[in-house]
Amino acid sequence: MEIVAWVVGVVVLLAVLLALWRFLTLRSRGQTVLLRRLPASGLHGWRHGTLRYDGDQLLYYKLRSLSPRADHVFHRQQLEFLDSRNVSEEEGGFMSRDLRIATLSDDHDVRYEFALDQHGLMALTAWVEAAPDIRHERIDYAALRDRITRGKNGK
Repeated sequence: MEIVAWVVGVVVLLAVLLALWRFLTLRSRGQTVLLRRLPASGLHGWRHGTLRYDGDQLLYYKLRSLSPRADHVFHRQQLEFLDSRNVSEEEGGFMSRDLRIATLSDDHDVRYEFALDQHGLMALTAWVEAAPDIRHERIDYAALRDRITRGKNGK
């Protein structure tokens, strides 16, 4: 019985440490956001979290999650900015009226709404629209050859 108590204590301690680590590291380095996947009816589906930009990926971390990994990953070249709107009267009951809601679509035609402050919306819009068109990216054949041959280059 004493072993079970120790195991439960260690598991609880690990969960608390993981939650504390996630809270302290993500809150200080990300953009606060509310996110929901569409279609959603009324006020349902909004989730609090944090956005972090990582190169061509947008990482979304849910506020109430203990996972050390991102809960959702958006790829820049797959996102399309559709529109933005103000917070509705209903939504104003649980989120600030200063927020703007942006609707984005991914390459699978799944739409998402992001509720951000003005600076966060500007950053998200600029990040999405600054993505290079995949058709305009040049292939670096030398780097590709080195990767395939693992740097041997025929030597």
